[in-house]
Amino acid sequence: MQTTLQLIKASEDMLEQVNEIYLNCRDHLLENGILQWDDHYPNKEYFQECIEDQVLLVLLEKEEMIGHVVLNDWHSEEWAPIPWTGSRPLVIHSLMINPQVQDKGLGTNFVKLCECFAVEQGYKSIRLDAFSGNVKAIHLYEKLGYQKRGSVFFDSKPEGHQEYICFEKVL
Repeated sequence: MQTTLQLIKASEDMLEQVNEIYLNCRDHLLENGILQWDDHYPNKEYFQECIEDQVLLVLLEKEEMIGHVVLNDWHSEEWAPIPWTGSRPLVIHSLMINPQVQDKGLGTNFVKLCECFAVEQGYKSIRLDAFSGNVKAIHLYEKLGYQKRGSVFFDSKPEGHQEYICFEKVL
């Protein structure tokens, strides 16, 4: 079944729904033993700032918000030693799809929409990091041709949940 997906910039009136999807995703990850997100990152204040900066995009399916992502060119200082190869990168942050609609191939289409957005905006590559314990996310990025460039460790995360794998795709 073909669905119509659309990626649009989030507006102020979408904040509560954005946060609700985040909370559902966070709880779903925790239920599966994945300590990827916490109350510090991401959080409602982070999403508010991203909306104000016009870098939060929402994924719509038939006019219903089913996910969201932050797309910008910011990256953490932990990425400095990673041997990136692409130029002018767009960075994917906190990509999430409401758990109620997951496992239907939407992740693949969502990432492809992010890639189209990047090309339209003149970016030459996409970079991201994925929690090493999130096997589904890692498989998704590998399946879509993202290359592992190395790992970073975030001391702010709980022991045993600090490794994030850095991926890159040259567009």
